[in-house]
Amino acid sequence: MILQSPRLLLALLGLFTVGLLASGVVLEHGFGVLPCQMCWWQRYAHVAIVICAAVGVYLQQERYAVSGVAAAALVGLGIAGWQVAAQQGLLPFPASCTAHGAAALVAGADLLAAMATTKVIPCDLETFKLFGLSLAAWNVPCMLIVLGGSLRVWVYSRA
Repeated sequence: MILQSPRLLLALLGLFTVGLLASGVVLEHGFGVLPCQMCWWQRYAHVAIVICAAVGVYLQQERYAVSGVAAAALVGLGIAGWQVAAQQGLLPFPASCTAHGAAALVAGADLLAAMATTKVIPCDLETFKLFGLSLAAWNVPCMLIVLGGSLRVWVYSRA
């Protein structure tokens, strides 16, 4: 079966994650949906997945690269889960990531100057939903797919 090739599976996981990054860039630059700080953290996890997958495919070291892919996917899943739970009021947002906390970091007259030069999107304000779910909520199943795929790569690379 073609999906039993660890190298191909790792490449597919990398391509899937490139698609996630590309969709974020299209939403940001094409539709004006600016990412919050937690969204950037999730993007960093996506970049780590792509790098680990690419290195593993290029060096033909799928067995080792998949550990990095799985670790980065767990980090991305954790951040996305935290953001979704915070959006539902179950967990607090990081203080620097809320509308109130971000404004408190800049004092008085500096606030107007900072607002003119910086686009800060607070994590507690959902700026975009797709079919009723925030982008963080969509990232949860995406990271579960990457984790499941990395488990499959790990199993087939041991055979």
